[in-house]
Amino acid sequence: MAHEASHSRKHFLATAFAACLLAAAQSIANASTQLSARARTLPPPGTTWCYSTGKGQTFPMTLKGSSAGVASYDIGVGHGASAIEEQSDTYTPTNGTRQGSRRLIVFPIVKDKTWSDEFSEVLTARLGHDIQWQYTYQARSLSRVIGSEKRGVGAGTFDTFIIERKTAWTKRSPHSDSSELREQHCDTDDCSVDGYSKEVLWYAPSVGRGVLRAYAQSGDKSVWDYSPDDLIRNASSLVTELVGYGNDAACASAQPPLLGSIPTAPWYGFPLLMNDTWEFLMQRDIARE
Repeated sequence: MAHEASHSRKHFLATAFAACLLAAAQSIANASTQLSARARTLPPPGTTWCYSTGKGQTFPMTLKGSSAGVASYDIGVGHGASAIEEQSDTYTPTNGTRQGSRRLIVFPIVKDKTWSDEFSEVLTARLGHDIQWQYTYQARSLSRVIGSEKRGVGAGTFDTFIIERKTAWTKRSPHSDSSELREQHCDTDDCSVDGYSKEVLWYAPSVGRGVLRAYAQSGDKSVWDYSPDDLIRNASSLVTELVGYGNDAACASAQPPLLGSIPTAPWYGFPLLMNDTWEFLMQRDIARE
């Protein structure tokens, strides 16, 4: 009996030890596959990201090249095509008029990391394809990495970091050389509009860009209280998702969007009556952050 008890005890200890080794190995394996983004890695020039804001609203974004930390892209096709440059390490479009610091992402990305921005810059807005106007955009933002998750979009399922960005902003000093806007006038003495915005970006290190972005602006600070899922579903949100990725420069093989949408009620907290004031135009230029 004593011999049998000793044998059982040895068997139990051996089994427990093996279980511990297996658990440790699994832990090491899991740690080695944890989502990581110590720095941003871009794919080769010629790579195209196909983004959609809803059915029939798909546009390509093609990487032309990268030099000295600045990446250049062609966006769209045909008459509406444009080109942008982006500071690679902050995921931020360049702007020669910018004063201060704007950083949409700060690497390395880790959960609960926060950073703040304060900047002003002159932005160009469009009415249709031919009419341009400008105003000064001044913003104070707080960003935070709120977690990570697998996120399904039209282009597939990606491991992503979830980054939320809350901004208080002022738009002022509107002007245009376009004759079509000569009747625009200011409704207030300072000709400015104050508001708030919230953006949530699902950034996928594997493709070097966001695969989903939800953005809403408002005259009411309560927009900051939206959860990521609330922001995706909200009628005031612009939701942009990745529906194709690779060498398809025309996005001919892009998949249908699952979440992309344009806002159906984008002006919550602002006057709704259309008028010919500059304030009205600034309120409705929704996607500036």
